[in-house]
Amino acid sequence: MENSDSSVIFGICLVDFHHKRGPEIEYWHGLPDGVKKDGLWTNLPFQALPDGSHSFEETFTYFTLLYDEDNHCSPINGATELSANDVNNYSTLFAISCSRQIKTDDLLTKDKDVTRSTVQKAIVVVFREPIFGQIRDKLSIVTNAYFLQHDFTDKQILVSLYDNLKVLYKSSSTEDISNSANRLYIGLCLRKVVHDFKKDVLILLKAMILEKKIIFYGSNVEYLCNLQFSLISLIPSLLLDLRDSGSPLTYKDISKMERATSFKSSDRKSVLKFLGLPLQIFQKGGLFSPYTPLQQVDDIKSEKTNFFVVGSSNSLLFERRDELCDILVNVDTLSLEIINKSLDGPLQLTGHDKKWIESIVAIVEETWNENDDETPKNSQFKGSEDFIRWQFEDYITGLLSSVKLFDYVNSNKDNPVALQSIPQDYLNLNPWSLYNIHWVNMWETTRNYEIFNKLTDDRLFDLFVPKHAYNGVDNFVIFQQKLISAFQNLRKHPSTDAPSNKSIEDEQVSKVVSNGNTVDNEKKTHNDNEPIPKENVWSSWKDYFNRKKIKNNEDATCLNNDTNDTANSVISKGSSNNSKKTKNDDNTTNTNLQQNSTRKAIENALLGLGLHRDNHQRDLNESSDDDDNNESFSSAKVNQDESFSSKEQEKSSNFIPRDENSNSDSMTADDLILTEDEKEEYVVPDDTTKTDK
Repeated sequence: MENSDSSVIFGICLVDFHHKRGPEIEYWHGLPDGVKKDGLWTNLPFQALPDGSHSFEETFTYFTLLYDEDNHCSPINGATELSANDVNNYSTLFAISCSRQIKTDDLLTKDKDVTRSTVQKAIVVVFREPIFGQIRDKLSIVTNAYFLQHDFTDKQILVSLYDNLKVLYKSSSTEDISNSANRLYIGLCLRKVVHDFKKDVLILLKAMILEKKIIFYGSNVEYLCNLQFSLISLIPSLLLDLRDSGSPLTYKDISKMERATSFKSSDRKSVLKFLGLPLQIFQKGGLFSPYTPLQQVDDIKSEKTNFFVVGSSNSLLFERRDELCDILVNVDTLSLEIINKSLDGPLQLTGHDKKWIESIVAIVEETWNENDDETPKNSQFKGSEDFIRWQFEDYITGLLSSVKLFDYVNSNKDNPVALQSIPQDYLNLNPWSLYNIHWVNMWETTRNYEIFNKLTDDRLFDLFVPKHAYNGVDNFVIFQQKLISAFQNLRKHPSTDAPSNKSIEDEQVSKVVSNGNTVDNEKKTHNDNEPIPKENVWSSWKDYFNRKKIKNNEDATCLNNDTNDTANSVISKGSSNNSKKTKNDDNTTNTNLQQNSTRKAIENALLGLGLHRDNHQRDLNESSDDDDNNESFSSAKVNQDESFSSKEQEKSSNFIPRDENSNSDSMTADDLILTEDEKEEYVVPDDTTKTDK
């Protein structure tokens, strides 16, 4: 018992699987002074020798332990039954175990209690910081060497391991570990996690931030534990702040926390603190237990445990998943199941979320190295563990800034002066919606959001741009934003004034073509003393349709200029014999042409918004319209006077607007027929009227 309370390495123990009593602690070394070995962490043997470990040659397990720093003891009745007077004395320690087994016949010295054909033991190292990756390889070597002795009575190698670790991780090195978070990332398989779970990685991260009950289940215990620590490492600096994660009763006093008012851009720790990181996702009511044996089920079922992240290899927890958890992660099948269906909406990934995580998954798969899960091809930075972690840090930074903007806009919705201080681009983009507004609303009900909101400035978005990490262009989002902006303008201004007298006069000047002659309409002017009439918003659409129609009429009239007289003569004779039939046909033709003109105008308007109609469907629609038009014009032609000469019929056939091979977009002389509303807007010269007669 030569260890001091401030040492990083807490102690080393040996766990044995007794064939009658089950797993039990056989030996301790290096415990701090005053610690009683008897009754210390009664669940530790079950955590060190997990269910199913006998199926593997070597098994690693990561787990957490609660320790009373003042009374030098562990909880008596579990993590949820702490004394109210001593609850503030407890802190969370971390442990890693390496278990192996050997045939009884290979042992040089056999204990009298050894009655089975194999002997299974585990060496456990307990420490104050989650330095699993830095200890794992060394622990594996020592455990293998201990079994190669074929004599478990010789424990000198355990003493040597403790002495070596104590030198490497002195009490003064704790600050170095905290300042260099990268050292805590050693041994985490983040690349493999992204490769295996793909977009579910982002769903799990957002679920943990929402403080939900999550169980990780699988037979590969090491990967099970590694997966959880890898996900936690995606939240910057969280691995350094897990001292209160071992019990739902331990938490930080928010009243004693102070808001950061400044930061140094050269000091990463200062920047993260100003951002409110790390998010305190394991505060009051939360529990983190990377490996949870069946003996600890009461801790996760307790009413005091509101949310948790736990792992287990016991099938009983898997079978009871519906009553125990909100989300189940099956490590064996690499799948995620949302048990609580109320989370389907909040955990739905947005379009930006999907494209962002898919881009990261694609990079990992492109650089995947079959021989090394942790290192990408050619040892490049892109696709590496650090690369992935930086991408998620950008995502979280944009998320926090966007939510702060969302809160500021809502709290100042009745204060136009405050809203004017926000860049208009921020308001137009609505960046918080890119993270799923349902998720944002649910997050704002959590304990970790309450702490984040208290520790960060209300205008955090002034220093950190509120945006989504995905930088690609989403055409649908652009159209949606334009549409929302248009309706907002309509809501604010149901009717808009004309921009100016000059623009009104310019727009009211139109040209009408008849028999090759182009004339200008009279300008409609207003007296300076008369008020300018208000123009309805939708009149601009009507003008757009009419201008489009007049333009097409000009082209059609020019092409048929030489045949207009003959055509008018033919129509005049035909109308004397079939006036009623021709009138109906003209109405049908006029309606079809107006529909075509309207459809083309709508298509052009949609193109202006960045959308287009499906070409195949458009061709089908236009083909159908052409068939209808051809039938109506054919019936009109059959009913014409049979006394027409072949020459006159030949001339008149040139005037027929369309035949079966004509283009649906071509315009004819009948397009010059104006509706009653159009006649009121456009002034037709007298000479045109005479010609028509």
